[in-house]
Amino acid sequence: MSKVAEPGGRHHHEAPPADKGLLAVAGVLLALPVIALMWVGSYARKDPVVAGFPFFIWYQFLWVFLCSAATYAAYRIVLKARPHRPMNKDGSEFLTEQDER
Repeated sequence: MSKVAEPGGRHHHEAPPADKGLLAVAGVLLALPVIALMWVGSYARKDPVVAGFPFFIWYQFLWVFLCSAATYAAYRIVLKARPHRPMNKDGSEFLTEQDER
């Protein structure tokens, strides 16, 4: 892989710095469903029953939606934490603001 330097001396394969705080928040969002569902003792019971379903069943089903929301939120946070810098068509160098117009 050839290294094509941009005017600032950086190479095209170097990513812009990421916001590590936002990445940590995304990691916590992804860990929450894992921890909640692995802690079976917290939801291994029958009551309260909702629409004829015991707590054990509807709690797990609720996490299907909560996990989807947490994953989407983590995805959006990662996009914000790792900004994209546009490159030319062959990927050999970053575009400048003048090139984007």
